[in-house]
Amino acid sequence: MKKTRGTILRYTADRYTLLHVLAVAAIQLGLWWKASATVAALAVLPLFVVSIMTAAMHHNHQHVNVFRAPFLNRLFELPLALQTGIGAYGWVLHHNLGHHLNYLARPEGEPPDESAWKRGDGGTMGRLEYTARLFLTHEVDIFRVGRRYPQKYRSYLLMKAGLYAILGVLFVFNPLNTLILYGVLPCATLLHTCWVTYEHHAGLDTADHSLASRNRTNRIYNLLAQNLGYHTAHHLRPGVHWSELRELHHSIEATIPRELSNPEFW
Repeated sequence: MKKTRGTILRYTADRYTLLHVLAVAAIQLGLWWKASATVAALAVLPLFVVSIMTAAMHHNHQHVNVFRAPFLNRLFELPLALQTGIGAYGWVLHHNLGHHLNYLARPEGEPPDESAWKRGDGGTMGRLEYTARLFLTHEVDIFRVGRRYPQKYRSYLLMKAGLYAILGVLFVFNPLNTLILYGVLPCATLLHTCWVTYEHHAGLDTADHSLASRNRTNRIYNLLAQNLGYHTAHHLRPGVHWSELRELHHSIEATIPRELSNPEFW
């Protein structure tokens, strides 16, 4: 993919990101407005499938914002949150300022990984245990990281208040469809996000970047996940735009053990 800079978008590759998110938002809103509760419920599954892609886009946006203008980025984060269940600045606090700084093996007493796969006794969590813990405690982890970055946490709360105000208005006019399309759907997407992140690092207890992440090199997988399969490259240089991760992966591929690169889609 040609990696060119834009005047409104930071990278022109994010035209696809913008089109995807706005299209899903329009469908979501149209169903909320016109569909019966039964039709809305039936639509959750296909919307869930495309919202899985939105989750990857939301993650990438929080590393390298789609727009140059901060106002447009904050506005864009509203439909992102309504599709993925993660509010604006949530990724920044939990993931960028938490997980990315703490995912390698940590000395005793250092802050734990916010996406921790290790139990207190040092054992490795199973995937269900990891998913449940991450899903149920992510707000606590965001608060904990936010204490170290109070300005970011205030921004998180401010955007959260705006998001809840929108949900409140939607609920007043159509409570059942709001619960289905703006409650069940984003919660399911967030749960899936927790589930899929388990394989990234679970069991890899090391201080070496090259040994600390699993990769998926399948081209279709990375097309749908915006190159998040190149996970070692992403952790090595988290500020690199997603469209450049494949190239970065190839430049460091020789340092990654073969067993940490999976060529399969599933």
